[in-house]
Amino acid sequence: MKKSTTGLLLGSALVVGLSGCATSNTTSSVDKPWYQHPMVCGLAGGVIGGGIGYATSSESDEDTGAAIGGTAGATIGAMLCADSPEPVAEPEPMPEPEPEPEPFEPVTLSSDVTFAFDSAELRPGAASELNQVASTLNNNPEVRVTIAGHTDAVGSNEYNLGLSQDRADSVASYLMSQGVAGNRMRTVGYGEERPVATNETDAGRAMNRRVEIMSQ
Repeated sequence: MKKSTTGLLLGSALVVGLSGCATSNTTSSVDKPWYQHPMVCGLAGGVIGGGIGYATSSESDEDTGAAIGGTAGATIGAMLCADSPEPVAEPEPMPEPEPEPEPFEPVTLSSDVTFAFDSAELRPGAASELNQVASTLNNNPEVRVTIAGHTDAVGSNEYNLGLSQDRADSVASYLMSQGVAGNRMRTVGYGEERPVATNETDAGRAMNRRVEIMSQ
Protein backbone atom coordinates (compact mmCIF):
# COMPACT_ATOMS: atom_id res chain seq x y z
CA MET A 1 0.00 0.00 0.00
CA LYS A 2 2.85 2.39 0.80
CA LYS A 3 4.33 2.07 -2.67
CA SER A 4 0.97 2.82 -4.21
CA THR A 5 0.65 6.07 -2.30
CA THR A 6 4.16 7.37 -3.00
CA GLY A 7 2.93 9.53 -5.86
CA LEU A 8 0.17 10.91 -3.67
CA LEU A 9 2.63 11.80 -0.95
CA LEU A 10 5.03 13.49 -3.38
CA GLY A 11 2.21 15.25 -5.14
CA SER A 12 0.75 16.58 -1.91
CA ALA A 13 4.13 17.75 -0.71
CA LEU A 14 4.81 19.34 -4.08
CA VAL A 15 1.53 21.28 -4.05
CA VAL A 16 2.07 22.51 -0.53
CA GLY A 17 5.70 23.33 -1.31
CA LEU A 18 4.65 25.42 -4.29
CA SER A 19 2.03 27.23 -2.25
CA GLY A 20 4.52 27.83 0.54
CA CYS A 21 6.96 29.40 -1.89
CA ALA A 22 4.30 31.54 -3.51
CA THR A 23 2.93 32.86 -0.21
CA SER A 24 6.19 33.29 1.65
CA ASN A 25 7.92 35.46 -0.91
CA THR A 26 6.13 38.48 -2.29
CA THR A 27 9.14 39.89 -4.12
CA SER A 28 8.89 39.88 -7.91
CA SER A 29 10.85 37.06 -9.53
CA VAL A 30 11.67 39.05 -12.64
CA ASP A 31 15.15 40.02 -11.44
CA LYS A 32 15.89 36.79 -9.57
CA PRO A 33 18.36 34.15 -10.78
CA TRP A 34 16.82 31.00 -12.20
CA TYR A 35 17.42 28.96 -9.05
CA GLN A 36 15.31 31.42 -7.00
CA HIS A 37 12.35 31.35 -9.36
CA PRO A 38 9.18 30.38 -7.41
CA MET A 39 8.53 27.38 -9.67
CA VAL A 40 12.03 26.00 -9.18
CA CYS A 41 11.91 26.63 -5.45
CA GLY A 42 8.52 24.98 -5.16
CA LEU A 43 9.55 21.92 -7.16
CA ALA A 44 12.70 21.49 -5.12
CA GLY A 45 10.86 21.96 -1.84
CA GLY A 46 8.10 19.57 -2.87
CA VAL A 47 10.47 16.82 -3.91
CA ILE A 48 12.53 17.15 -0.73
CA GLY A 49 9.42 17.36 1.43
CA GLY A 50 7.91 14.33 -0.29
CA GLY A 51 11.05 12.38 0.36
CA ILE A 52 10.88 13.32 4.02
CA GLY A 53 7.23 12.31 4.26
CA TYR A 54 7.85 9.04 2.51
CA ALA A 55 10.80 8.22 4.71
CA THR A 56 9.00 9.03 7.95
CA SER A 57 5.71 7.26 7.18
CA SER A 58 4.67 3.68 7.33
CA GLU A 59 1.81 1.88 5.71
CA SER A 60 -0.39 2.73 8.68
CA ASP A 61 0.38 6.46 8.92
CA GLU A 62 0.49 7.69 5.38
CA ASP A 63 -1.65 10.68 6.28
CA THR A 64 0.85 11.74 8.93
CA GLY A 65 3.70 11.26 6.47
CA ALA A 66 1.90 13.38 3.90
CA ALA A 67 1.35 16.15 6.44
CA ILE A 68 4.98 16.07 7.48
CA GLY A 69 6.13 16.08 3.87
CA GLY A 70 3.81 18.92 2.95
CA THR A 71 4.89 21.08 5.87
CA ALA A 72 8.54 20.38 5.14
CA GLY A 73 8.03 21.11 1.45
CA ALA A 74 6.42 24.47 2.18
CA THR A 75 9.20 25.44 4.57
CA ILE A 76 11.97 24.32 2.24
CA GLY A 77 10.38 26.04 -0.76
CA ALA A 78 10.08 29.29 1.18
CA MET A 79 13.69 29.06 2.27
CA LEU A 80 14.84 28.44 -1.29
CA CYS A 81 12.84 31.40 -2.56
CA ALA A 82 14.06 33.75 0.15
CA ASP A 83 16.10 36.71 -1.04
CA SER A 84 19.81 36.51 -0.37
CA PRO A 85 21.11 39.60 1.40
CA GLU A 86 22.89 42.01 -0.89
CA PRO A 87 26.61 42.32 -0.14
CA VAL A 88 27.51 45.58 1.54
CA ALA A 89 30.16 47.45 -0.42
CA GLU A 90 33.16 48.57 1.56
CA PRO A 91 33.46 52.38 1.58
CA GLU A 92 36.38 53.63 -0.47
CA PRO A 93 39.06 55.37 1.58
CA MET A 94 39.13 59.13 1.23
CA PRO A 95 42.21 60.36 -0.64
CA GLU A 96 44.63 62.32 1.48
CA PRO A 97 44.65 66.03 0.65
CA GLU A 98 47.62 67.20 -1.34
CA PRO A 99 50.01 69.45 0.56
CA GLU A 100 49.62 73.14 -0.05
CA PRO A 101 52.35 74.54 -2.32
CA GLU A 102 54.90 76.73 -0.62
CA PRO A 103 54.26 80.35 -1.62
CA PHE A 104 57.03 81.84 -3.72
CA GLU A 105 58.13 85.16 -2.36
CA PRO A 106 59.52 87.64 -4.92
CA VAL A 107 63.32 87.88 -4.87
CA THR A 108 65.30 90.98 -5.81
CA LEU A 109 68.96 90.49 -6.68
CA SER A 110 71.14 93.58 -6.49
CA SER A 111 73.71 93.97 -9.24
CA ASP A 112 76.27 94.91 -6.58
CA VAL A 113 76.11 91.26 -5.48
CA THR A 114 75.21 89.48 -8.69
CA PHE A 115 76.96 91.40 -11.50
CA ALA A 116 79.95 93.64 -12.01
CA PHE A 117 79.35 97.03 -13.60
CA ASP A 118 78.38 96.77 -17.26
CA SER A 119 78.53 92.95 -17.12
CA ALA A 120 76.05 90.10 -17.38
CA GLU A 121 78.40 87.54 -15.81
CA LEU A 122 77.27 86.34 -12.38
CA ARG A 123 79.59 86.99 -9.46
CA PRO A 124 80.43 84.09 -7.08
CA GLY A 125 78.53 85.86 -4.31
CA ALA A 126 75.25 85.34 -6.16
CA ALA A 127 75.38 81.56 -5.73
CA SER A 128 74.13 81.48 -2.14
CA GLU A 129 70.93 83.40 -2.83
CA LEU A 130 70.27 81.71 -6.17
CA ASN A 131 70.74 78.28 -4.60
CA GLN A 132 67.93 79.08 -2.18
CA VAL A 133 65.71 80.13 -5.08
CA ALA A 134 66.52 76.90 -6.95
CA SER A 135 65.71 74.82 -3.86
CA THR A 136 62.32 76.51 -3.48
CA LEU A 137 61.47 75.97 -7.14
CA ASN A 138 62.60 72.34 -7.11
CA ASN A 139 60.40 71.68 -4.06
CA ASN A 140 57.41 73.31 -5.77
CA PRO A 141 57.42 72.04 -9.36
CA GLU A 142 54.09 73.69 -10.16
CA VAL A 143 55.52 77.21 -9.65
CA ARG A 144 56.57 79.15 -12.75
CA VAL A 145 58.56 82.36 -12.51
CA THR A 146 59.41 85.45 -14.49
CA ILE A 147 62.99 86.71 -14.28
CA ALA A 148 63.15 90.42 -15.07
CA GLY A 149 66.36 92.40 -15.60
CA HIS A 150 66.62 96.15 -14.94
CA THR A 151 69.36 98.79 -15.34
CA ASP A 152 69.97 102.39 -14.38
CA ALA A 153 69.70 105.22 -16.88
CA VAL A 154 73.42 105.39 -17.75
CA GLY A 155 73.90 104.59 -21.43
CA SER A 156 71.40 104.35 -24.26
CA ASN A 157 68.01 102.77 -23.76
CA GLU A 158 68.71 100.20 -26.47
CA TYR A 159 71.97 99.15 -24.84
CA ASN A 160 70.37 98.93 -21.40
CA LEU A 161 67.54 96.76 -22.76
CA GLY A 162 70.08 94.28 -24.11
CA LEU A 163 72.14 94.29 -20.90
CA SER A 164 69.09 93.73 -18.70
CA GLN A 165 67.97 90.84 -20.90
CA ASP A 166 71.43 89.25 -20.74
CA ARG A 167 71.44 89.50 -16.95
CA ALA A 168 68.00 87.87 -16.70
CA ASP A 169 69.19 85.09 -19.00
CA SER A 170 72.30 84.56 -16.85
CA VAL A 171 70.13 84.06 -13.75
CA ALA A 172 67.90 81.59 -15.61
CA SER A 173 70.95 79.64 -16.84
CA TYR A 174 72.26 79.31 -13.30
CA LEU A 175 68.91 78.08 -12.00
CA MET A 176 68.79 75.52 -14.80
CA SER A 177 72.23 74.28 -13.72
CA GLN A 178 70.66 73.63 -10.31
CA GLY A 179 67.88 71.47 -11.74
CA VAL A 180 65.11 73.97 -12.48
CA ALA A 181 63.42 73.22 -15.83
CA GLY A 182 63.89 75.95 -18.39
CA ASN A 183 60.23 75.89 -19.45
CA ARG A 184 59.25 77.05 -15.97
CA MET A 185 61.10 80.35 -16.37
CA ARG A 186 60.42 83.37 -18.56
CA THR A 187 63.10 86.03 -18.93
CA VAL A 188 62.54 89.63 -19.92
CA GLY A 189 64.73 92.75 -20.00
CA TYR A 190 63.17 96.12 -19.13
CA GLY A 191 66.36 98.21 -19.30
CA GLU A 192 65.85 101.55 -17.58
CA GLU A 193 62.06 101.61 -18.08
CA ARG A 194 61.06 100.64 -14.51
CA PRO A 195 63.23 102.44 -11.98
CA VAL A 196 62.55 102.02 -8.25
CA ALA A 197 64.69 104.98 -7.23
CA THR A 198 66.17 108.15 -8.70
CA ASN A 199 68.89 107.89 -11.31
CA GLU A 200 70.41 111.17 -10.10
CA THR A 201 72.44 109.59 -7.30
CA ASP A 202 74.83 106.66 -7.05
CA ALA A 203 72.64 105.02 -4.39
CA GLY A 204 69.53 105.39 -6.53
CA ARG A 205 71.21 104.00 -9.64
CA ALA A 206 72.51 101.01 -7.62
CA MET A 207 68.93 100.21 -6.57
CA ASN A 208 67.75 100.38 -10.18
CA ARG A 209 70.40 97.89 -11.32
CA ARG A 210 68.67 94.69 -10.25
CA VAL A 211 67.15 91.35 -11.29
CA GLU A 212 63.73 90.40 -9.95
CA ILE A 213 62.33 86.86 -9.73
CA MET A 214 58.59 86.58 -9.20
CA SER A 215 55.92 83.92 -9.68
CA GLN A 216 53.85 84.08 -12.85
